Amino acid sequence: MIPFHSVLPEVAQREVRYVRLVAPAPDSALSGLPADEYAYLDYYCEELNCDCRRVFLQVIAKDQPGKVFASISYGWEKESFYRKKMPWNPDDAVGTVLGELDPLNEQSEFAADLLELFRRVVLDEPYRLRLRRHYLMFKEELARGGASGKSGRDCGPQATATWIAGIRRWKMEDGI
Repeated sequence: MIPFHSVLPEVAQREVRYVRLVAPAPDSALSGLPADEYAYLDYYCEELNCDCRRVFLQVIAKDQPGKVFASISYGWEKESFYRKKMPWNPDDAVGTVLGELDPLNEQSEFAADLLELFRRVVLDEPYRLRLRRHYLMFKEELARGGASGKSGRDCGPQATATWIAGIRRWKMEDGI
C-alpha cells in the first residue's frame, strides 16, 4: 500500500478527511476518545493489475502525528463485489463494506472508537465517492509512471510524518 499523499500530494492536501473532536459527552459512544483533530489518511494498492477497490486508512492525531491511532480497511462497492473477490471467505465482504480494523496493522486503545466514528460520521456519501475517485486517480497516476519506488518518492514513516506536519487544514472546514 502506498499513501495517496505520496503520489498526489496537492490533491491529498486539499482533500484529507479529518474530524475535530471536542470533549465528548460522558454517556457518548465515543467518550473514550481524547479531544483532538484526527486525520484519516488514505493508502491504496500499488499493483496495477489489482482491482480490489479498497482503501486502507491510517488515523493520526494532530497532537501526536507520529502515532497511528487506528488502521481501517474499507471497500466502497456493494457487498456482492467483495463476495466474488473473496470466494474462500465471502462473509468477510460484510466487514469490508462497513469498514473494519485491519488485523495486520497498528491499532491503539482508541481504534474501536475511531472505527465507530468512521462508520457514524466520517463515512458519508461524499467521502465514499471521494475515496473511489482517489483510487481511480491513484491507479491512473501509477500507470503513467508515478509509482512510489520507481519515481524516487519516499513513502516511509518519516516522509509521511513530514507531510502530516504540513497539513494546512487542521481545522473544521470539512464540515465534520
